[in-house]
Amino acid sequence: MSRPPAPPRLDLLLADAARDHPDRPAVTADGRTLTYAELERTVGELADALTAAGVRPGDRVGIHVPKSIEAVLGIYAVLRSGAVAAPLDLAAPPERTARMVRNAGITFLIAPAANPAATRAVKECADGGTADPRPLGSHLGILPVDCPAAPLTDAAGAGYVLFTSGSTGWPKGVLLSHENVLHFVRWTVERFGVTPADRIGSQSSLTFDLSTFDLFGSALSGACLVLLPDLLKGFPRDVVEWLRTERISVFYAVPTLYQSMLHKGGATGAELPGLRVIAFAGEPFPTAELKRYTELFGNAEFYNLYGPTETNVCTFERVDHRWDPRDGLSIGRAIDGVRVELVDEAHRATRDEGEIAVSGPTVFLGYLTDGELRPLTTRISPDDGSPAYLTGDLGHYGADGKIYLRGRRDHQVKRRGYRIDLYDIESVVQELPEVRTCAAVWTESAPGEGRIVLYAVADGMTRTLLRRAVSAALPRHMVPDDIHLVGRLALTGRGKIDREALASAAPTQERDHGRRQ
Repeated sequence: MSRPPAPPRLDLLLADAARDHPDRPAVTADGRTLTYAELERTVGELADALTAAGVRPGDRVGIHVPKSIEAVLGIYAVLRSGAVAAPLDLAAPPERTARMVRNAGITFLIAPAANPAATRAVKECADGGTADPRPLGSHLGILPVDCPAAPLTDAAGAGYVLFTSGSTGWPKGVLLSHENVLHFVRWTVERFGVTPADRIGSQSSLTFDLSTFDLFGSALSGACLVLLPDLLKGFPRDVVEWLRTERISVFYAVPTLYQSMLHKGGATGAELPGLRVIAFAGEPFPTAELKRYTELFGNAEFYNLYGPTETNVCTFERVDHRWDPRDGLSIGRAIDGVRVELVDEAHRATRDEGEIAVSGPTVFLGYLTDGELRPLTTRISPDDGSPAYLTGDLGHYGADGKIYLRGRRDHQVKRRGYRIDLYDIESVVQELPEVRTCAAVWTESAPGEGRIVLYAVADGMTRTLLRRAVSAALPRHMVPDDIHLVGRLALTGRGKIDREALASAAPTQERDHGRRQ
């Protein structure tokens, strides 16, 4: 009697790469490189050390390590030990990190063995523990956490936790299986045509779902993973130079970074002949800037990838160089093996405008809350037997059969009797030639009452001129109550526009200069 096939595992991608490409570079950062054989050997040693420290299959292990070769080693070692890897944001305040630890049911934390700042944060997460991390090797240490955690008995193949903000503002642990990540990575490597000759530039935080392609796509293909130093992220000109000197051939980032590279980083005159795949996700890409990129890098393939953390990428659109921005930018069609539907309020598939619902092998297992798993249970009609995730994004089908975003349910506000989508305001303002980027936010002054505030980065415009242009471009009922010209928009740690910070900074009292009747 034959045995059933072994379940897929992310760490086995590394083992296979070490067997097939032992001497090829696996990861490089800060002038240091490990081959696949070296990476695999060190991961095995660390996994043994984790087991000796008490880590068991199914345990959730936090990775509280700066983005580095050591962080890559830590993630793979946790997976090799059979535990679940949970990368943590070092920039998060200790209280927020502690909430992540409790929600995910993390019972061990990996931290740098000699990093006082990280060690202090880890100790605070560990309910005030005073012990230093126990050395693991490779400059890493491990610290047990006294945290209640229910066994993951209903989470077959659980391997990864990523965090996303919940409605309360506190992070929710998104539990992903090995297969969730593998399905996306296999599709992406095949679609992008990634080979051992490629160098994948990794700019995303390891806490962000974009990083799963970088980390595991490189191992699946035998390509080299090149880590962008964190200190360069705020300097777009240095990022462009890094792309050139590191000979990056595949790059996946949020549109905000591409915009900075275009306007402040010298991308217009950059010589990047090896850059053959330019992928983006996480937020809408202003069409004028995207068109400029397709003109600048005519030999590259451009991909618009869409999907929340809970599904990773579920749709894609290859942006042709002949694309006309006036046609709008679609999110395309579902990736292979994934079902994407627009559904009405009864969760029935519709050809009209509806909420984007996703089911299939990339959809997460459920949320981790207070150490317990809350499985996904939503179904859509017709029911294919698998749970579906309702994204909160609204879309409609174009004449080409592709899906076009229409905004978010939670970005729709009601003001003076009109229902307004804040993304509609942004898309119109973004088309003004002087505007580089913008964000519209809602500030509530009382239940059901509030103001629309627009922040814009624009060239050669005063606030008065911008208000005139915005008033001419939008219907009267959609014109923002207040407009601010700023040098840059606040960004989250993941490089996306920080709408919560902008809304918090916006005035809530009406001002005569901003009021519109």
